[in-house]
Amino acid sequence: MRLGEDLSGGLFRRLMAPSNPAGLWYALAVAVGLMVLHQLLQVGLAMGFLLLTKTNPGVTREFVKASLVAIFPASLIVFGVAYWLAGKRGGVRHEVLNLSWPRLTPLGWGVVMAGFMVAMYAAIIAIVLIFQIDMSQYTPGPDGQSPKTGSAGAVKEAMFDIANEPWLFLLVFPSVAIGAPLAEEVIFRGQLFSALSSTRIGPFGTTLLTALMWSMLHVTEPWLSIGLIFVMGLIFGWLMVRFGSLWLTIACHSLWNGLYSLLIFFNLGGGP
Repeated sequence: MRLGEDLSGGLFRRLMAPSNPAGLWYALAVAVGLMVLHQLLQVGLAMGFLLLTKTNPGVTREFVKASLVAIFPASLIVFGVAYWLAGKRGGVRHEVLNLSWPRLTPLGWGVVMAGFMVAMYAAIIAIVLIFQIDMSQYTPGPDGQSPKTGSAGAVKEAMFDIANEPWLFLLVFPSVAIGAPLAEEVIFRGQLFSALSSTRIGPFGTTLLTALMWSMLHVTEPWLSIGLIFVMGLIFGWLMVRFGSLWLTIACHSLWNGLYSLLIFFNLGGGP
């Protein structure tokens, strides 16, 4: 088929086959442990970056920037640890983490990822129109200043500030486009997703629960951002159940983060 075998069968074909020999409590412990490990690594690496660049670690904005740089190496370590832990207690790593490669052609990959982007922008438009939201209330100034109505979120404001420093943007971009998707997807749509899907709540309940947990991880962001992250989590959950591949959710997550970062940079930074 031109798009690939996995795209046949309609929207509700289920290709995920959850594998959870270690049990739910083990999977929950792993997910919590990975989140704690990621935070500790991020803070430690950020402090090291600040010391290396002789930057005052007491300045909040500078620490947030350094933390963004640290996401990439921290996420690679977390992904490796998650892969190792998935093989414990009788688990087959690729099955536990849903790491099978989807049977899609390059065109099929493009269709799925374009569909994801369309769904997300449709959700944004719907939310803005229904709730009559003024997007300027959630948009930082060119140097990362908070809007007059309050904070746009520490990460978003730091990204707008970083857009004015091309060398720093080059360090942060791999973290945002690759690191964060790797770590967040393996934590929320990896072993935990398989374990929860094997319980009474099933794939549907698992999609709702993991989307809620993932959005709450961003509780420091404005409510609009948390809401959109929840919607994105629902879409990622559907992709996981429909295609049974963590690589697909990682790819869509990377596409979203990467494009958004580039839009910030080329509109407000040193790019053309």
